[in-house]
Amino acid sequence: MGQIAIHHGSIDKVQRNWIEEAISQGLLRAVVCTSSLDLGVDFKPVDCVIQIGSAKGIARFMQRAGRSGHSPFETSKMYAVPTHSLQLIEVAAVKEAVKQHEIEARQPYVLTYDILVQFLVTLAVGEGFKPEETYAFIKQIHAFHYLTKEEFDWCIHFITQGGNTLKSYEEFHKVVLEEDGFYRVKSRRIAMNHRMNIGVIVSEVMLFVKFFSGGYLGMVEENFISKLNKGDAFVLGGKVVEIQQIKDMTVLVKRSKKKKAITPSWMGGRLPLTSGLTHFLRLKLSDALTPNNREQELKFLYPLLKRQETNSHIPRHDEFLIEMIETKEGFHLFVYPFEGRLVHEIMASLIAYRISQIKKLTFTIAMNDYGFELLSDQEIPLTEENMNAVFSKENLIKDVTASINASEMASRKFRDIAVVAGLVIQTQPGKRKTNKSLQSSSGLLFRVLNDYEPSNLLLKQAYNEVFDYELEKVRLQAAFQRISKSKIILKKASNFTPLSFPLKVDSLRGTMSNEDLSKRIVRIQKQALK
Repeated sequence: MGQIAIHHGSIDKVQRNWIEEAISQGLLRAVVCTSSLDLGVDFKPVDCVIQIGSAKGIARFMQRAGRSGHSPFETSKMYAVPTHSLQLIEVAAVKEAVKQHEIEARQPYVLTYDILVQFLVTLAVGEGFKPEETYAFIKQIHAFHYLTKEEFDWCIHFITQGGNTLKSYEEFHKVVLEEDGFYRVKSRRIAMNHRMNIGVIVSEVMLFVKFFSGGYLGMVEENFISKLNKGDAFVLGGKVVEIQQIKDMTVLVKRSKKKKAITPSWMGGRLPLTSGLTHFLRLKLSDALTPNNREQELKFLYPLLKRQETNSHIPRHDEFLIEMIETKEGFHLFVYPFEGRLVHEIMASLIAYRISQIKKLTFTIAMNDYGFELLSDQEIPLTEENMNAVFSKENLIKDVTASINASEMASRKFRDIAVVAGLVIQTQPGKRKTNKSLQSSSGLLFRVLNDYEPSNLLLKQAYNEVFDYELEKVRLQAAFQRISKSKIILKKASNFTPLSFPLKVDSLRGTMSNEDLSKRIVRIQKQALK
């Protein structure tokens, strides 16, 4: 029996249960884990927690630290081991946030019509329900506090008639109004299918990438690929390919001669800096060069941050930094909103779109939690005169919609909503539909509703959730609001700076080269130190 175990969400259930039990019994000396041990697992306190890299959030940091010293009169103990120097600023930011008793607010899901539809059918499968009593009860729930009577009536119409578009299909006539005034499910088949498919948790999906002419290239995350439009180029397996078509769960591509392409983002990047932590991070960075700063993390980073200030600039809390650098690769635009990876992913596409309205350019895009990079083989037409317009908060959502494939994203989101609402049946006796089959069925429904019933609430929910949660609409708007009030600092640097260097390294990971990645990093590092 070993003394160290590895725990993550994909390991066998039997092995996972054994590891959790072994932790409780003290049989293991250490467990290397992902966020799989953050929540939902009950075991005795551990001696200490070692956080590799940044926790990326205040609440996440406190939750993980609380795994140790979880007994009366004991103190939680957590060691932070940064994976690169700048993460020391994140450590300082977390410490300051905890000291001020600040923690992120969670954005709750509201008006989730798919869950409401499933709940109503569940009541109808049981003893049934009366609409007036049920509506009064549902209004007490925060998620449905703003539910109107018209919307509730639409849900009733949907489960009894299938809505305006699907009313001709009996399979969507699930619930019947009986003489006693109760809505009930009378069909044994419908009741059985509902019981087998009840639940609201949907899994992440990977899409196959194949050449249009034949041949398998690899797999990519649906969340990344659904944002791209036909003709967009991205890097996979060391090859630059161009999207021709997204069909069900397959991305059909062809080889591209484009010099610039987008580097895919993966699930590992889905734990970005939270809004609460980015606020404190900007404050700490702003005060980093303050004389007599006694914080250990910032004292350690002083030489690096001093170099950033000398070669470019350190943005204060009321400033917004943009760097332009020209190298043999081309023209680099580095932007530092400090808003987290997911916001930067959308912001990068948006800024690339706005710049392309000034001059047609093709960009390679890379991002991390501090900022993003746009790289082009032509000079980027960003100047002191037009930069306020490029980073304007005006027409924000309109330009975001134009810069990404919002319709494809909504179609993918609709698949999950359709499963929860019972529009498509995932599990039947003796068989279970594949993700490809689910996407095919729900995609057809999505297109039909888009064309013939655009007011359908489930369709409306799909678009709302794409903008609110996948495109981070609220946080994106707040970021541009902050930028509009900040002083924009445009700096032209002679080489990569301490802030731009990690971004450059991230972009290298997705490119093909005969040179080893570590050697390429060392070479760029030497150039930056000249």
